[in-house]
Amino acid sequence: MREIVIVIADLFLAPLAAAAAPQPTPAFADIPGIQSAGRFGTRGALERGWREWLARTLERADLADVAPACIAGATLDALWPSAPAGGSCWIATPVHLSAGLTRVHLNHAGLLQLSAEELATLAFEFARTLGADGTTLTPLACGDLLLCTPAIASLTTAEPARCAGGVVTEVLPPGPAAAALRRLMAEIEIWLHGQALNVARTRRGALPVTALWPWGADGRIVRPPPRVREGMPPAFGRDAWLEGLWHLEGRACRVLPAHLEEVLEAAPGPLVVLVTQVGGQLQDGAEESLAQSLARLDACFVSPAMLALRRGQLSGVTLILNDVHVRVGRASRFRLWRRQRAGLESFA
Repeated sequence: MREIVIVIADLFLAPLAAAAAPQPTPAFADIPGIQSAGRFGTRGALERGWREWLARTLERADLADVAPACIAGATLDALWPSAPAGGSCWIATPVHLSAGLTRVHLNHAGLLQLSAEELATLAFEFARTLGADGTTLTPLACGDLLLCTPAIASLTTAEPARCAGGVVTEVLPPGPAAAALRRLMAEIEIWLHGQALNVARTRRGALPVTALWPWGADGRIVRPPPRVREGMPPAFGRDAWLEGLWHLEGRACRVLPAHLEEVLEAAPGPLVVLVTQVGGQLQDGAEESLAQSLARLDACFVSPAMLALRRGQLSGVTLILNDVHVRVGRASRFRLWRRQRAGLESFA
C-alpha cells in the first residue's frame, strides 16, 4: 500500500508581514477534501516548517539545519560557486509588490514563476550591471534564482510565500546587520524598473518583476555532498529546496500533473510526495480568487486522495499547510464524533 504527502507550500493563514491586528481565518468554501482531512486526521504543528519535517521523514536529518539556499543550489552542480567565505547564498524569488498609498502588498499572484528564457536574461543582465563585486545570480529550474553574495553574511529573512496575502512591512530585518543587503536590494529594484524583460511582460498582460526577494540563507552555509540512495520516493512539484534535495539523492523532481490520477499511475511505490502552490494557478491573467484556486487544487489532488484512501487504494494521506501536519489513515474515517469545521479552521 502507498501513502501520499501533499504540501500546499504557499498558504499561510497568518502572514508574517501582516498588520499587527489579528485577522480572521478565511472562510474558504468548496474544499471538501481539505475539510475531511482536518476533521478525521491526526494533527501536529511543524515548528520549523514542512521542509525540515520532510528531510527528517526521508532520513536526511543531516540536512535539516542546512540553509535552504545551499540545498537549492545543489541542482547547479559545477555551475554553482563554492559557498562564499564570510558571505552567503540566497534563494531569490521574483515577486511583484503592489504599492498602495502607505503600504506595500504581496498577493499570491505576485509570487512570479518566470520562464527559463526570462531567468537567463535576468542573470545575464545582472552579471553585466551589478556583478562587478563577485555577486552572482544564477537561474534555478523551478523559476527562482540563486543569489551568492561574497561580501554579505547570512541573515534570517522570511520566505515570500509566508507573506503572501498580507501587507509587507519589512522584507528584510532592521538594523545595521542588514544594511548591505538592503543596499543591494534597493539597487536591484532600480535595475529591474528599467529592464526590457518587464516591458515585454507588461505588454502581454503579465505582472512585471519589481523585486527579487532574498530568503533561505538561514542555516549552515555549506555545499551538501550528493549521495545515491535506493528507495527515494518520487516527488512532483516546483520548489527550489525540493528539487535540490532530490538532486542530492540522485533523483529528479517531476512536473506536477493536472490530476492525482496521473501521479498515482506514473509513480508506483510506497510513498509519493506532492508540493503544490495555490498562487501558481493565478498567473495566467484569469480573474480568479484565491478561494477558487484552492478549491480547484482540492478537487484535483486532495479530494481524490481522500477518495482513494476510502477505497483502499492508499493506506494514508498526509496534508501539510500553514505549518500544520495532518495524517489520515484508513481507520481515521471512523472518528465520527469529530465535528466538521468550516474552511481551513482545522489548520489554523
